[in-house]
Parts: sequence; structure tokens; C-alpha cells
Amino acid sequence: MLSKKRQFITWLVGLIMIPLLFFVVFYLTASAGLFSEPSFYVFIFLGALVALFPIEVRGATLFLIASVSISVFLAYGLFAEMVVTTIATTIVMKQMRITREESYRFPMNILLFQIISILSAEIYYLVNPILLNPLNYPYNILSLTVYLVASITLNRLFLYVLATEWQKKVYGKIINFEYIFSLFSVFYAIPIALMILHLRNIYSTFGIIIAAFPLIGISIIFKLYFSSDSQNRYLYKVNGLAIKLNEQQNVKKIIELYLSSWNNIFPADTIYYCIIREDQKIEKSMVYHNGHIVESKESLDPISSHVILEEYWFESDMIVYKSSEEWPEIIHSVIDYPAESMLIFPIKRADSVKGFIGITDPKRKAFSKNMLFVMPVLHNFLNNALANAYNFEELKINSRTDHLTGLSNLRAFEQNINKYNQTRPDNRISIIIIDLDYFKDVNDSFGHQAGNELLKQISILLSTFVYEQEKLARYGGEEFIFFVPNKTPDEIIELAESIREKIEKTAFNTHNYLDDRELVTVNITASIGVATYPDQCSSIKELMMLADRAMYVGSKQNGRNKVATINEGDIINERQAILEPDKTY
Repeated sequence: MLSKKRQFITWLVGLIMIPLLFFVVFYLTASAGLFSEPSFYVFIFLGALVALFPIEVRGATLFLIASVSISVFLAYGLFAEMVVTTIATTIVMKQMRITREESYRFPMNILLFQIISILSAEIYYLVNPILLNPLNYPYNILSLTVYLVASITLNRLFLYVLATEWQKKVYGKIINFEYIFSLFSVFYAIPIALMILHLRNIYSTFGIIIAAFPLIGISIIFKLYFSSDSQNRYLYKVNGLAIKLNEQQNVKKIIELYLSSWNNIFPADTIYYCIIREDQKIEKSMVYHNGHIVESKESLDPISSHVILEEYWFESDMIVYKSSEEWPEIIHSVIDYPAESMLIFPIKRADSVKGFIGITDPKRKAFSKNMLFVMPVLHNFLNNALANAYNFEELKINSRTDHLTGLSNLRAFEQNINKYNQTRPDNRISIIIIDLDYFKDVNDSFGHQAGNELLKQISILLSTFVYEQEKLARYGGEEFIFFVPNKTPDEIIELAESIREKIEKTAFNTHNYLDDRELVTVNITASIGVATYPDQCSSIKELMMLADRAMYVGSKQNGRNKVATINEGDIINERQAILEPDKTY
């Protein structure tokens, strides 16, 4: 965006120079009789008509004014050509939906085209007397070719200088597809211009009107062709991004890739990623602006307070707001940066809206029909990628989690221990195995559902003993297992005793599912076995087996509700018992 100071200078220079150049050129090249010529006004009308069919060529806006400008230049001179070009340029820029902040582009572009018209005319007047006219046509085609090529090249050079030196933005290469396509106009613009003049000579003003039909037809053909080309290019880029999205299996990485890649395909000033939490409040999670993603946890209104909006979002794949007056109330609390146009893409999963992507731009009607056609395709790819990532993460969690208690399962627990041991092989590792005493009696007395409720409550109680690197898992049935690093055998026994006492002193509430779901209080005890590596064993696998045996031999077989470990004098015997379990020691 141009600074306020430079915008002021642009307007000031434009307001002074534009009328001044008109006056000087009129004084030197035209006469008042021009304004009494009906054909002059028909040329203005024809230029305005052509301007109604601008062509989007890979991000640039072109219009086929060359044929009209050449014909009016040859018929009435430089001043008339400047008038027609200025009016046509203004109409085209009006269709580009330029914002108030970018309104400086009106005087800048009009002045630019005036200067190009003057320089191109001077080049024409310079080369016309010296270039051959092999066809002996009233107008020298070689001179007109030089005139048109000069106009196109000067336009390209001046735009490059203005963009890089005055607006301080990246403009790209001087010679690109847009420039080549403009040069291609030599092959049709000059013949059409000569046709217009020929018909004017035969049919006067009516001849110009007849010539409008092929000119407008060519404009429409080019517009349709490049519209299709633009759509195909969008789809090609969308397909490339879709492949990258589907390669990701992490929800956060998918969203970050989507946000950071959007501007490589479509225009956007700011992109918002919002989620709908379980409490139905909207949370602004990420904001993409000026090439950077900022994470946020800002909590907004509950979506449930906007029921109609929620239903509308669920039924739609894309909601288009052409200006800020159309926004629903809840959107105003989301927006951080000035905006007019906005797109909402609901993120859906199963039968509900889980969040939305909001894309804003300060321009009104900033998104073209081609964009609006392709954008939902990209968003469907996003929804599919997110669904796959959610399913993968759920599968990953389920494969590592006990479905009843929510604790890690034994497989994940063993992986955590092995990973810790590989990264810190010299550290102590201790295992605590907890087995609930007479748990079968709870199932028999109150039903298995009561037993499940009791297991959930005990898992919550045990979780209060977990800190940082410590891990807790369900060992199987009514057994739990602790992994505790960097503690001595005595400290582990003390911790295990605290756990045992806590379980013994806690009254657990459940229901008697065998008798009218009556609320009952259950007291239960636990037998606990502990072992420490490398004090008592030489491998992690042996550590777990020793702790398990300590629980059965030292606690279960000695009255239960105890903490037991492997004494130093028993280590050899216990190892032998593990290796030869059928023998009795």
C-alpha cells in the first residue's frame, strides 16, 4: 500500500498535470471543430463499450482499446485519442473495484496513459515519413506497427518503474506472458482499426457502429478464453495443494499449510481459522496476515447464540459477503484488520460444524466468479484432509489408550519406558504395579458396570500421583502400572505406600446395577509390587516381571493390602523363578 504522503503527491501531480496536458495537446494538435463531429462521440462510445469487457490475463487486467485508439488517432489526432483512452481507462478501473485507499491509482494511471499517448504519437510522427509503405495504403502499416509496439513497451516499462520505485512492490519480469500477449495485438488491432476507418469513410458514423460488432466479438472471445484458462490454472494449483494437504496427518500442520498457501493461489488480506469448542464458544485459533501465522486462543461468542447462522453454515459449503454491511453480528468480533469482502468456509465433521475459515479483503467484491467457482473445491479438499487427520489421530490415540479409563495401554507404556531408557540409559527407572484386592467381589455384588465405574474413579485418583516424566497405564483387568524415573528404591517404596494408603482411605461411590441402581459406597484395598532398575535387575523387561512377581509373592500371598519389593537376598531366586516358573524356591 502506498504511504499517505505518496498518495497525496500522486493526487497533486495528477490534478495538475492531467488537465495541463489535455490543454497543451488540444492547443497544439486539435481545434474546437472536433466537438461538433458526431463520429468523435461514436468513437468515445465505442471505447467505453470495449472497456466493459476487460480481460483478466494471469493477474493483469487488459482491454482491447488499441483498435479504437489507433483509428481515432488517425481520424482526429492525438487529443481525440487521449480523450477516448482516458474515458475507457476510467471505466476499466471502475470495474476493478478499487478501494478508497487505492483511489490514487486513478490519477496515476490516467497520467501514465496520457504520457504514453504523447510519446507514442511522437514516435509515429518521427518514423512515418521515413518508413516504406509497400502497399501504398492511405496509412503506413509499418508506422502503425511501430506506434503500437512503442505504446505497449512504454506502458510496460512505466508500470515497472512505478511499481518498483514509487509503490515499492514486486512487479515481476518486464517481459512476461502479459507483454507477449499485448504484442500479439499487432496482428488484429491494426487491421480492425483500418477496417473501422474504411467503414467510416463509406458509411460515415454508421460505419463505426458496424465495426463495433467484430471488435466486441473478439473481446468476448478473448474474455471467455482467458476466463477458462484462469479457471484451469486455479484448478491446477488447487490440485497441487490438495496433494500436499492429504500427505499431512496432523491437524495443526494441515491448517498451517492451508493458510500459508492460500495467497499462492487466491488473493486475501487476512485469513482466520476459528474452532467451535465443546462449550460451543467460538475460539479464534490462528490468524494469517502479511505472510505470518499468529496463534491465538481468543474466546468469542457462543455459536449456540446464533442458531440460524449455525444452521446456515452447516447447509452451505461457502458463504460470500460482498461488503461489511452484509456480515452477521458475530463476524465483527472475529475481524482484526479492515475488511469489506469476506468468505466463510465452514469446517464440518459428521453432523455438525466444528469451525470455519474466514477470508477477508479490504476491497468490495474482491473475489471473481472464477475464484468463487474453484474455492469450494479447495475447501472440500481441506475438509477431507482434516477428516483423515482426525481419524488418524483418533486411531493413534485409541491404539495407545485404554478405552475405559483413558489411561495409556500397556503397549504405549512399554514404548515410553523403552524410549526413556534409550535416551537416558544411566538413569534409574522404577516400576510400581497395583492390583486391586477382591475386585471380583465388586463385580459379583453390584455388576460389571459398577466395577467399570470403580476403575474409572481409581484411575483418576492414581493420576494425581503423576508428575512430568512419570507415566501411568492400565496393566490389565484391575491392575495399574506406574513408571517413575530417578528415584531410589526407598523413595519408590515410600511413594507406593502413599498410593496404597490413599486407595484404602478413599470411599468410592458407584451404583448397584443388580438392584435398582441404588447408590453404594465401596472401600477397596490394593496389593502393590515395586522394582528398580538397575539396582534390582539388568533389563527393562525383567524390571516389569520382577515388580509383577513382587506384587503377587510379596503382597498377594502375604495378606494383601501391602507394598512389596524384591529384597537383595531374593534377587537371584526371583530371577531364577522368572526363568523357570515351574520350580518352587
